[in-house]
Amino acid sequence: MKIALSLLRASAACIGLAIPTMLLAQELTASNVLPSTPVVTAAPSLTVVTPRASAPVKTPAWQPKFDRWVDLNTFNYGARYRSTFDSDGAHTFNQGQQRLIADGKFKFDDQGRYGIGFHLSSGRYFNWAYSNFIGGGQGQFINNAEAKMTPYDLYILNILPFTPGFYNSGGANLYLRQAFLTAKPISGVEVQFGGIGINRGVNTEATSYDDDGYMAGERLIVKRPKQLYFNELSYTRAYLGDLYTPNFFARGQRLAISNYWQILGEKDFGKRIAVSADYTYATPEGSPFALDVAPFSLKTTREAIYADTHESKVFDSARFEAYQRLNDGQYAPGFPFPAGKGFALTVSRHIKDRFSVEAGVADIDLQYITNLGLNVQAMVLGLTVNGDQYGVGKRYFVRPTIPLTKYLSLTANYSHLYDTSTGGQGDIWNAQALTAGFVFDAKKFFFHSPAVN
Repeated sequence: MKIALSLLRASAACIGLAIPTMLLAQELTASNVLPSTPVVTAAPSLTVVTPRASAPVKTPAWQPKFDRWVDLNTFNYGARYRSTFDSDGAHTFNQGQQRLIADGKFKFDDQGRYGIGFHLSSGRYFNWAYSNFIGGGQGQFINNAEAKMTPYDLYILNILPFTPGFYNSGGANLYLRQAFLTAKPISGVEVQFGGIGINRGVNTEATSYDDDGYMAGERLIVKRPKQLYFNELSYTRAYLGDLYTPNFFARGQRLAISNYWQILGEKDFGKRIAVSADYTYATPEGSPFALDVAPFSLKTTREAIYADTHESKVFDSARFEAYQRLNDGQYAPGFPFPAGKGFALTVSRHIKDRFSVEAGVADIDLQYITNLGLNVQAMVLGLTVNGDQYGVGKRYFVRPTIPLTKYLSLTANYSHLYDTSTGGQGDIWNAQALTAGFVFDAKKFFFHSPAVN
């Protein structure tokens, strides 16, 4: 046996084959018989490789991604110059303003079915997100408005707890205008509760409420067009008010009160046309200042149609929207609130990636004061709660946008009344208005992937 092992070792060494001696000895010991067939060896070029020690296993670090936890819809900062003249020709606003907006949802799960929606912005009032940092001018407007008021109007104005600068939305404070729980327990059904936004459907802030507006309450949204025909059906019950308290946590008690109900339906016809209609019923509580004012109601219907018309080579899109206020009465002694109606028509055009413009006309009736109660806004004509770029009256408007980079754009807005008659009811604060500035899209700058909602 020893002689045989010596011969095998010598043969293996001659041809360069590395055979572990212990392994071969174990095999021969187990069988106690030498192999009866010749051992097949590898080619002489085979080299012996010594196995390396295995590297220690590293546990990958947890690297949370932003979009796992947050769907960010809007995050931008803007600054602009605003100049307005009222219907008497007075230079009412001559200011520099800034605005910060962050809108999105904190997600409890990967799919975002459960979470907390939020909308954070600057601006002290329901319909103003821009805050003044320089300039003024509103004092002259107040003087002009007071000059046209009746003695009773002045009496009411003087007992309201506001000074002539009440709408001077200055400062750099940020307010959590919306904060609500959102849940999608089944596909196509969403429930919202808390400080929620306003559902406008296809309408815009021209004929509805300002984009910066808010309310406190609950909303049910159903998006199941295969079963219900409509692409969206929603029902809202909430409290719309506290126009001078944008912070939701300062008006959270309003969750126990309802003065606003809305039913809205929206339908898409292919990828080119979208239409919506809603009925809104509101019951203001009269004056929030302990005046003896009986409650009154607002009954309003709204409709809108949006069309993608880029193949026309004239306009890329067109939108027509309208409203009808069905009530007819008064919301305080001496303050009539008749029925009314209005509309807005807007078209847009993009010239490659260098320039885009929106333009149109709007006709908002002079009694469009859907501010739910007797306060200063109801007494100064034009300070309504639809978009402050529109207000009331018959006007045309132009809004150009020039992108400088992927993140920075120059923007402007110009509007002008083509009918300045007010029927002796007061002044329209923005009979002629110009704003110009820039918007920095921080979402595109810091977060490159779109939100998944």
